[in-house]
Amino acid sequence: MKHSVTIPLSRQEEDTLRLIAHGISNTRHLRPDDLDQLARLRLIDRLAGKVTLSELGQARLAQSQEEQFLAIIRAAREHQPGLRLV
Repeated sequence: MKHSVTIPLSRQEEDTLRLIAHGISNTRHLRPDDLDQLARLRLIDRLAGKVTLSELGQARLAQSQEEQFLAIIRAAREHQPGLRLV
């Protein structure tokens, strides 16, 4: 059974989470307020001035990407009601 991870983030927090996922891990290059919030939500792990996505952070990011993909499919189907994706 698939579990949903519902953690609302601001646009800036979401962007910071994505930067971390893409390997930007030095805290000097990331917004401190975002890092504090992401750490409180246990979406990131901090160690020696670097940050990485926690397991929960990885799940949150994957969910966000899936939601974006589904939104694109819904928009395409609304534009072309008979559209079938295989």
